[in-house]
Amino acid sequence: MDSLSNKQRVLSFYKLIVGQRKAELIPEFVREDYIQHNPIVKQGRAGITDVINYLKTLPQPPAGAKSPIIRAIQEGDLVVTHLDIVFMGKRMAVIDLFKLKEGLLAEHWDAIQDMPDQTGMAVTATNGTAEIDESASVIKSKQVVEQFYNAIIQKVPAVDLIKTDYVEHDPAVIGSGKSLDAYLNDDNSRQIKIHRIIGEGNFVVVQSAFKKAGKAFVLYEILRIERNKIAEHWSVEQAIPDGIEVDAMF
Repeated sequence: MDSLSNKQRVLSFYKLIVGQRKAELIPEFVREDYIQHNPIVKQGRAGITDVINYLKTLPQPPAGAKSPIIRAIQEGDLVVTHLDIVFMGKRMAVIDLFKLKEGLLAEHWDAIQDMPDQTGMAVTATNGTAEIDESASVIKSKQVVEQFYNAIIQKVPAVDLIKTDYVEHDPAVIGSGKSLDAYLNDDNSRQIKIHRIIGEGNFVVVQSAFKKAGKAFVLYEILRIERNKIAEHWSVEQAIPDGIEVDAMF
């Protein structure tokens, strides 16, 4: 385990504990004081143990089943995963964010969104480029995204930061017929607060909160940068349950 990167540790956690339901290995991957930001899951190892014990009551994934993990992005002690899962008959896009400490999972955030039926569509909510260009400057990639969101927060156009042939994966943005900046700026009631910007190579993840029509949401976005412009965009948003403090989700 000592030679594994944080990303490899997270991927091993998914494979052995989530996929193979090996709850006995939880202490090898998760800190005792693990902090859980999903409001429906208990804190600490007990919360993960409950989830895995529940999964044990469900059918095991078939042998050779494709991994639901589409993308994995790491910056320092933070690891982001983008998943396409089928659970209880529903297809969902999931983004998980883990913080590790001394090689163990120490903190977790996530967002889950039901996906529309996209059978036969060339562009879906999760497909597209998955390979990270490790030769790309993550500093420059994050600068592009920071400039983009500074423009969005200031309610000014940012189309010059988006490639003309960029690929949009968010069904809501696609359905609007607008570019990403126009979509985000369309509603003056939308209030955005950026919490984290995480990058690896040419991929950047933005963790944010926004309010729309008085309702609070958590939003995770993945942006692929090419030639100092946004070339591809995915997102997962989830309404924050009533009675939950927004800051508790971050």
